[in-house]
Parts: sequence; structure tokens; C-alpha cells
Amino acid sequence: MNNAVSKLSLALLATAYAFAPLAANADSGFYIGGSAGGATLEADFGDTGVPGFPTDLDEDDTAVKVFAGYTFDLPAIDLAVEGGYVDFGEPEINVLGEEITLDPTGINLWGIVAIETGPIDLFAKLGYISWDVDISALGDSVTEDGSDLGYGVGLSFGLGPIKVRGEYEVYELDDADLSMLSLGLVYQFD
Repeated sequence: MNNAVSKLSLALLATAYAFAPLAANADSGFYIGGSAGGATLEADFGDTGVPGFPTDLDEDDTAVKVFAGYTFDLPAIDLAVEGGYVDFGEPEINVLGEEITLDPTGINLWGIVAIETGPIDLFAKLGYISWDVDISALGDSVTEDGSDLGYGVGLSFGLGPIKVRGEYEVYELDDADLSMLSLGLVYQFD
């Protein structure tokens, strides 16, 4: 009987050990979210030779984004892969009384590393954006597009499946810098 109890204890210990990584990774899984905030588009045009055309651009507008990802919860850090769509608003510039509207949007893919510090997580992100800028003036429009790297930092706070997330992202586009400061919500699925 003593031998049977030892075998049962060993089997229970082995089972508990086998499921320990699953308990440690309880926050792993899919998540979705959305954010809103402000975006800043900065560009240096230099001397274009067009009278009245500005030599630089520094315009702000309201920006929104939606995203989804998957988190791998490790003992001290979280790793995540995230993709999303972002609309950086429609900043405008005035050239000789005519409005030129810029409409930058993008689809991005991020790798995220988060440090768990209780209910607050600090994170950094590095990624890639495929962007389009629709430029409208004088009843005509053209589109510029490209793909570039981006990076960002942020923090999230939450208990349970819902977190509030604030972040700052920077994209260094071909001829401009685009940044976004946002606040949003994330829902983590079980």
C-alpha cells in the first residue's frame, strides 16, 4: 500500500509539474483594442521654388487606430505580436489661400516586449508600417505610399481582461516623420 501511495504521489507531482507552464502563462492569448489621440506630421520641404509654399510642415490632427495581437506571457516579461490599422487624421496646410489636405493611413505589424510590474506593464515596440498619404488640392488628388520602420513605448494598467493603454509611436517615413500619442482600451481573451 505504501508503494501505491508513493506512485500516486509521484504521478500527481508529475502532472502538476506538467501543467505549471500553463498556469504561469494564464495571460497568454489573443487580444483586441482601439486607441484615439493626436498625430503630428513633420516634413522639411526645403526651397521648392513655388512662391508661398512652406519650407516645412508641422501639423497635428486627431488619430485613431484598431489592433489585434497575441501575447506570450513568460515568467518576468510578456512578448506579443500585434497588427493594426491607423488613421492619422487629415492635417491641412494653406498655400496662397488654397488648402492642401494630407490623409495619412497605415497598416502596421509590431513586436512588443513588456515588463510586468504588478497591475502596470511597461512596454516597448518595434515594427513596420505600410503607409499611404492621399494629397488633395485644387480638386485633384495624388497618393504617395511606402513602408518604413516604427518604434514606440507605453504602459498599460488593468485588472482582469480589460486594460487601459497609453503609448507613443514614431514612424520615420521617406520624407517625413509621423508620431502618435494615444490612449485606448485592450480586451484580453481567456
